[in-house]
Amino acid sequence: MLDYNNQSYIIIDEWQISPHGDKYHHILSPFDFMYTDVLQQIGLSKNEAKIYEALLSLGPSNISSISSVGKVNRRNVYDSMNNLLKRNLVIVLRDTKGKLYKAAEPKRLNEMLQSQKQKISKILPTIKSLYNTKLPAEQAYITRGVEGTKNFWNFVMSQDGPVLFIGGKGAWHDKDLEDERKNYFKTCKIKGIEIKGLFDHIVYQNQKEVYSEYNPEHIRFFPKDYSTSASIDICADRVIMFPMPKEKTVQNTTIFNIVSQPLADSYRKWFDHLWENAIPTNEMKNG
Repeated sequence: MLDYNNQSYIIIDEWQISPHGDKYHHILSPFDFMYTDVLQQIGLSKNEAKIYEALLSLGPSNISSISSVGKVNRRNVYDSMNNLLKRNLVIVLRDTKGKLYKAAEPKRLNEMLQSQKQKISKILPTIKSLYNTKLPAEQAYITRGVEGTKNFWNFVMSQDGPVLFIGGKGAWHDKDLEDERKNYFKTCKIKGIEIKGLFDHIVYQNQKEVYSEYNPEHIRFFPKDYSTSASIDICADRVIMFPMPKEKTVQNTTIFNIVSQPLADSYRKWFDHLWENAIPTNEMKNG
């Protein structure tokens, strides 16, 4: 490892050989931190993350080299190293020159993550009960885009009853939600949560890849003249409403969330009336 112009470099080849066999200069690779932010997200401090990442590139190293490449003050390296040893993320080696430190296998990071999940799972029921006792009976709030949609899906997956939609336009099939949507549909199927709704007529005409993912007995279509630019979803005591952008992506959509059992029950009653007057899938060719 060398320092040049305040940049740490890892030597990847001691000398470069010319076509004539002459050694003429070092080949150096600048060391850039690429994973520090992610490592911090799973619980490492900034210094711990930098030290662990530096060790992955350095291999067995002494405190001086770790401090230089990791850009961490030598005194702070000792403190952080103790924490990394407690987490089993670093292994101590000894040779004739003293202690060397080596990064543990990266799979240890996954073990840490699984341990954190287990700890959260144990306290989750208590946390949920505390959360629910503080919720007002009725409330309204705004969420946005992909995260707002995922929040609603997470709520649906925590319930037992059906989810209804009115004026479906394929918003749930946004490419930015593909993985989450597949998990949502899979979870609903496993838990027996019925997804039932009314699509705009144009979806039948242009988006077969959307409505074909649904049980045909659980979807119907509005007549041609009743397509709109908004959608409504209903589940348990929740009603969400959002306008659909022209680009048909939920990325920048404003989602209006209402928590009210009476309102949700009213929307379900209105849904039943709309359902009775909508066009079943097997009749759409004539609809």
